[in-house]
Amino acid sequence: MMRLFVLLAVLYSGVSSSIVLQKMYGRITSPNFPNVYPNHKERIWNITVPKGYSVRIYFTHFNLELSYLCEYDYVKLSSGGRTLATLCGKDSTDTEEAPGNKTYNSIDNNLMVVFRSDYSNEKPFTGFEAFYAAEDINECQELSDGEPLCNHHCHNYVGGYYCSCRIGYTLHGNKRTCIA
Repeated sequence: MMRLFVLLAVLYSGVSSSIVLQKMYGRITSPNFPNVYPNHKERIWNITVPKGYSVRIYFTHFNLELSYLCEYDYVKLSSGGRTLATLCGKDSTDTEEAPGNKTYNSIDNNLMVVFRSDYSNEKPFTGFEAFYAAEDINECQELSDGEPLCNHHCHNYVGGYYCSCRIGYTLHGNKRTCIA
């Protein structure tokens, strides 16, 4: 019984792995890149940058098996509980997306990148290489409940923002609203 458990653990660990990245920038690649990626493999990268930043990612190489709606092999980008893109192939078609020269940005300070290959490939596909970087979020461009974040003036700085008021007004305790 113990041998069966050990065998299953070894087999499972070869199929899926998860990597947590907390650097401000970095590089990720499919398994075995630049060589052919293996069949029946899943790898997950959870990229987290400090609050006040988003994650920007772009692909310098992308060559995955093409399938209808990317159901076989794919790279999936997710952030804020939403799927940003599911990518496959080498070039985009009517029903599949390949990154080309496109850059993707996370919704918040987290980006999950999932690479998955199915049980077989008809041709040798070399996978992907991508670079990511933390990018300052301009909070002053965002809206809160349909209203600007600041009542009068919004000042963005790396990693955050602050509000200020016109002459004759005082900043309310909520740090957003100006009162006479």
